[in-house]
Amino acid sequence: MSREALDYSARHAPRAPAAGFDVDQPIAGFYRMKLVSGAVYSGIRIWFGPPHDPETGDEMDRSHRWQAERNGNPIDLERAWPKCAADPIDEAEYRHLTATEAWGKAHAPTSPQANPSRRIDLLTAPLPL
Repeated sequence: MSREALDYSARHAPRAPAAGFDVDQPIAGFYRMKLVSGAVYSGIRIWFGPPHDPETGDEMDRSHRWQAERNGNPIDLERAWPKCAADPIDEAEYRHLTATEAWGKAHAPTSPQANPSRRIDLLTAPLPL
């Protein structure tokens, strides 16, 4: 019985392309993420297009770029991408997370839903979370 000859001069095996995605290239869509550990989820929307005026919300006549929103408010793309890529959601879930934060600010300002950038304090948080 004989075995196939191996070439030991080749130090490394050829690398197969890695599965997954390119972290440097954002993917447009809706995502869910926590801004800080232990906080409630926020909806993230990522898209490529013209920037919006921060005061009026109208599209400005500028070059297109990658942008991100957190529950309808602008957020730095670097803060959201690629961390949010692990948890994609649909537009309905994004709208629900946005409405939950708006409800929290209007009706329960001390609740975790009113401030998603703050950790949940389980001893003082109103129920239900």
